[in-house]
Amino acid sequence: MRPVIRVLTLWLAGVALMLLSFVFPHHDVEIVSVVSNSVQLLLFITSVYLVRHETVNKTKYIFLNFAALFSLFLLFHAGGFIGKLFLKDEPLASFLYYQYVSEGLYVLLFAIAICYVTIDVLFRDFKTVQKYFIAFLIAGGFFAYYYYPMFENKLFLYETDDIVEWKELDLASAEFRKEYSVNPTEQQLTSYMTGTHAPHLFQHSEAERVMRIAALFPFLAEENYMTLLVKPLNLNGIYMSVLCVGLILLFFGYLYKKDPPQGAYIEKMMFFFLMLASLEVFHNWSLVKIVEWESSLQIIQIGEILSAAVLCMIALFFILRLRFITTVYGEFYEHEIAERPTAITRWRDAFDNYVIAHFFNRNELVGRFFVNPKWRNETNA
Repeated sequence: MRPVIRVLTLWLAGVALMLLSFVFPHHDVEIVSVVSNSVQLLLFITSVYLVRHETVNKTKYIFLNFAALFSLFLLFHAGGFIGKLFLKDEPLASFLYYQYVSEGLYVLLFAIAICYVTIDVLFRDFKTVQKYFIAFLIAGGFFAYYYYPMFENKLFLYETDDIVEWKELDLASAEFRKEYSVNPTEQQLTSYMTGTHAPHLFQHSEAERVMRIAALFPFLAEENYMTLLVKPLNLNGIYMSVLCVGLILLFFGYLYKKDPPQGAYIEKMMFFFLMLASLEVFHNWSLVKIVEWESSLQIIQIGEILSAAVLCMIALFFILRLRFITTVYGEFYEHEIAERPTAITRWRDAFDNYVIAHFFNRNELVGRFFVNPKWRNETNA
């Protein structure tokens, strides 16, 4: 059985098991989340097969990193059962799982995987251990800087200045409703509050306090405080995604400047990882700017749809690479560009052929590149 057929067979079996698992108690799960996890399952299985079939050791580690990244599909899927089937007695289990796995571990593994590819192309002669050291130093250093407070204190998000001052505002609002039986306006609440109600807010000057109350007042409605609660996670997501975008641009900049040999489809994979990282930046930026929690949930769903579409394209190129390297000519090509890159011409992949066939005039290209100029001059004469 061909490796691609095996991958697809295992993937279908894995998707079936994921769907069957929903017979157990779980949180409400959106269809787009199931689709996203299914695509990541496909990427994980394909990455494992790529590691098995890669003939060049240095390329094995690239896809080993991606296998580690996409193995998180299992943890993402398990997140739907936290608080329902597992850890039912822990009220914050689901939130902490989201904080450390969905927003923490994923960001770290993504940054390491992208960083390693860039380091590999920049320092081809470095040993694997040295490349990993640099990748962990860069990605791990940024991650530690931004996420350290959350590991030092698991309830850090509940103790930020925004949340502490929001709690004071919410408490004063509840007392106002109890006393006057109506919801206070922003001006009424500002006049009603005293230092007893809000010791943190009253540490500011009067002008600053009015500005802080005006900024926090919209978060008193319904569950809007949740957008304020996860704001640090979204900001960290922006910073780490910008790091990944910068690393990928460095990757393409080096390719443009030096034109080093690359394995089949790797450049195209990195282009779609650039799209994925850019979507993460825009997605998190939107969540930081919005106030309404219901709107945030809608943005999250839209972001998952767009990310799932990009992941499908990445999966396509993973499968195309697996199909290529398991052929005799593919194995020869990958070995030659690793050992003697100057002795082999560049290979044109299936995507290149598609673009040429549909967007260029093949006869014109052949005429320009393969016709003897003397014949053309004689014809014109």
